[in-house]
Amino acid sequence: MNRPLLAFVTLLSLAAAAIAQDAGGKPAQEPKKAEAVDFEKQVWPILEKNCLECHSKAAPGPDGKMKKPKGGVVLDSKDAITAGKKGKLLVAKKSGESLLHTSISLAADHEDRMPPAKKGDPLPKEQQDLIKQWIDEGADFGKWTAKKDDKKGDKPAEKKDGDAPAEKGDKSEKKEKGGL
Repeated sequence: MNRPLLAFVTLLSLAAAAIAQDAGGKPAQEPKKAEAVDFEKQVWPILEKNCLECHSKAAPGPDGKMKKPKGGVVLDSKDAITAGKKGKLLVAKKSGESLLHTSISLAADHEDRMPPAKKGDPLPKEQQDLIKQWIDEGADFGKWTAKKDDKKGDKPAEKKDGDAPAEKGDKSEKKEKGGL
C-alpha cells in the first residue's frame, strides 16, 4: 500500500473511533437511560396550571352555584385520575390508549384537543412527551395522592370524646334520628 493511502486509512480509522465515542469516552452504542418522570415535580404542575380550572371536583363557584368538572373528568386526585369516568383516562404503560395523553396530543385545531382552543394554546411538545413518558413508565404517582387543599379530606369532622353533646334542638341530631 502506498503511503498516502495508508495515511488516509489510518486517519479514517481514527475519525471513526472518535465518532463512536461520546463526550464521556463511552462507546456511542450505549444509550443513556432517561430518568424516571416524577409525577409530583414534573407532571402535576402541568396539570395544575393547564387543566384544573375545568377538571377539578365539584365545588361551589363564586356565584354560589355548584361548578361541575367538564366532561366528568377530574384531575385533582390520584383516585380521580385512575378511576376516570370518561373511558380510559389513564392506562399505565399505554399512552396511546390513555385519554390523558391522546387528548393533549391532538392537532391544535381538533375539537377534542385539550386544553381547548378557547382556553389557550396546546401544551408544548416537551410537556406532551413528558406526560407520555410518565404513562409509558407505568404512571407512578409516588407519594402524591391529591392537591394540597384536599389532603384534609372531604369528610365532616367526627365527634371526639370530650366534645359537647348536641343540644336537643340541634338539627344534626334530628337528622341522625330521622327528623328534619
